[in-house]
Amino acid sequence: MLRQTLTPAAIALLLTTGAMAQFTGPSDVAQAQSRQYPPTTVQDIKADPKDEMKATLEGRILRKVADEEYLFSDDTGEIRVEIDDDDFPRQPVSETTRVRLEGEVDTHRYKEVDFDVDRMTILP
Repeated sequence: MLRQTLTPAAIALLLTTGAMAQFTGPSDVAQAQSRQYPPTTVQDIKADPKDEMKATLEGRILRKVADEEYLFSDDTGEIRVEIDDDDFPRQPVSETTRVRLEGEVDTHRYKEVDFDVDRMTILP
């Protein structure tokens, strides 16, 4: 009787483990998502800020300035970025780590433009 109960459970376990595997090769889906966030620079954002404009920045996070707020730098300048703790990758990030930030430009009436991060990726 115990064997009849364990056999279906073992089969179900084997079938569900394959569902957890993920493809790690090239993907057209990732490219399509990146097109929603066109590449830009800090200099371009500061020169012509458009509220809620989607963009991708690549560079380094220099330091934490407040809760979930950081100073980001690329080769063209620096900008304050808002990164939710949930959006940080599991790997440690320091001021020497190159990252890609996908998100939206935030303009404000009485403070400097900043960047609200939707997704953060560590670059090689």
